[in-house]
Amino acid sequence: MCISPTGRIKVGEREILLKHTTPRNMATAGRVSGTVIQALRWLGRGHVDEKVVAILRRNLKPEDRATLLKDAHLAPAWIGAIFRRLADEPL
Repeated sequence: MCISPTGRIKVGEREILLKHTTPRNMATAGRVSGTVIQALRWLGRGHVDEKVVAILRRNLKPEDRATLLKDAHLAPAWIGAIFRRLADEPL
């Protein structure tokens, strides 16, 4: 495995492109909140509806919800609002 100057790694037949990011984006790396942030970003604001929120609500443990609330300030505003909704509502 070798990293080229362009930030590309070749692993077998696959090539992985490494992109720069901000410290804020890395602040939640490795935590459930980081995974949820990336999933919601991938879906996009216009595609996150009550069905998506209900799925998250069903699959997140109470301690996960507490982590989301703690990390809401690290997420984009629209995702932080979803985090607060998830944390405030009972199972």
